Amino acid sequence: MVSNMDMALLPPRRLGIAFKVGALAIVLCAGGGIPWILGLRSPALGITDQDVLREAVAEWHRAGEPGEGPNDQIFEQQAAQGYYDDAAATSHLFKRPDDKQWSVVELAKIRAQNGDILGAKRMVAKFVGSDLGNRALKTIAQIQADQGDLPGALETSPTSGDSNDVLLVFARRQIANADLDGALKTAERMDSKAAGQVFYEVADALRQRGEQNRLRELASQMSSPEKAALFRKLARFTLWYRGEIRTIQPDPCSPAYHDATIGDFAAADAVIEQNNCSYIYFIAVQQYAIDPAGAERLLRAHAGPQDLAVGLDLFAIAAAKQGNISEALRFLDNLQSPAVAGNQKNEVLAEARGDEAVHAIARCWTIKDGPKVVLKWAHSRPDHQGTHLGSPRRSGGAGTCETAHIVWARRTPRHSSDHCVSKRW
Repeated sequence: MVSNMDMALLPPRRLGIAFKVGALAIVLCAGGGIPWILGLRSPALGITDQDVLREAVAEWHRAGEPGEGPNDQIFEQQAAQGYYDDAAATSHLFKRPDDKQWSVVELAKIRAQNGDILGAKRMVAKFVGSDLGNRALKTIAQIQADQGDLPGALETSPTSGDSNDVLLVFARRQIANADLDGALKTAERMDSKAAGQVFYEVADALRQRGEQNRLRELASQMSSPEKAALFRKLARFTLWYRGEIRTIQPDPCSPAYHDATIGDFAAADAVIEQNNCSYIYFIAVQQYAIDPAGAERLLRAHAGPQDLAVGLDLFAIAAAKQGNISEALRFLDNLQSPAVAGNQKNEVLAEARGDEAVHAIARCWTIKDGPKVVLKWAHSRPDHQGTHLGSPRRSGGAGTCETAHIVWARRTPRHSSDHCVSKRW
C-alpha cells in the first residue's frame, strides 16, 4: 500500500486503482471475494472491472507468482463479464495440468451460458477429438439443450453416447415447463436406462401437481409400446408419496431447543443446566443476538470441546456483523488458541475452523472503518493461516500479502454485505 501522502499526489484514476487494489488485498488476504471489490468500481474515475481484474493478475506476478496460479475467482469473473481473452490468458498461468483443463471447460461453459455458443465452440475447436474437447463440447451441448435448442445441442454433442445426457437435460426443461407429453416424447429418443430417469421425474411431477390420473393418458400418447410399458412400470415408484411416519420421543433436552426457538432463553438455559445438555451452541448463538454476555456464559459453562469451537466461531461472525470488532477479534483469538484448537478431534477441521470468522471480520471491519486498519491487521496475522489476492483457490504458498496467509477454504464467492454495519469512513 502507499501512504496517504503518496495517495494525495496521485491523479484521480491512479487514486482509484490504488484504493481498489488495497481493498482487494484486504478482501482476498482476509477473505472477502472478487465480487465484493468489483462493487466498489467507480465509473466517474474511469475504472472498469476489467482494469481491476487485470491489476489483480499483475499483483500476483509482482508477488513472485506464488502458489499454483492466480485465484480462480479472477478467472471466473473475467469470463462471466465477457473478458474472454483475459480469462484465457489468466488460465494459462495455472500451474497444475488439471487446473488448466478445468479452465478450458469452465470458460467454454460460461461463454455458452452468456449466449455466445459459436464463440464457445470456436474456443475449444483445437481440442476436438480429445477427451478434453469432448468434455467441453458436451458441456456446451447441455447448455444449448437447457436453453431450448435441442437440434443445435445434438449437433454439438461430440459422440452419439453423449446424446442421452443432452436429451435428459432437454426433457428436464420440458418437465419444468409443464410439458410432460413433450418430455415423454424426448425420452422415447433415449435408451431405456436413460429414459427411465425421465419416467421417474415425469411421474414425480404428476404427484406434485396432483394429476396422477393423467398417467394412462400420457402413456397412451407415446409412440413406442415398449417405452410406454416401461413408463407405466417405473412411474409407480414416484407417482404416490409413501413416506414413513415415525413418532420420535423427545429427550430431556428437547424443551431447551423449543424454548430457544420462541425466544425464552431463561427457560432454555435452565433446562440445559438441569440436564447437562450437549450440542448447545445452536441455543447460545441464538441467545447472543439479544444477550451476548448470557450466551457466552452458557457456552463456556456447558459446551464440550467441539461445541465450544463452533460457538466461538459463530460468536465472532455475529459480533463482526454487529460492528463490535473488538469482541469479534477476542472470540477469534480464543477460537485459535491452543486451549481450544488443540482440543479438537479433527486436526484438519480445527486448522480450517475460523475461516468464516476471518472473512466476516475483514469484510465488516472494512465497511465500518475503512481499509487501512484492516490491512495492518491482515499483515500481522501468522503465516500459517492463509492466502490472498493473486493466490490460488488451493491453500499453500505465500501470497502478496507477505505474512498474511489466511486459508482460502471455499471456492464459492461470498455475499458482499451479510448485514454488516453501515460504513462510516
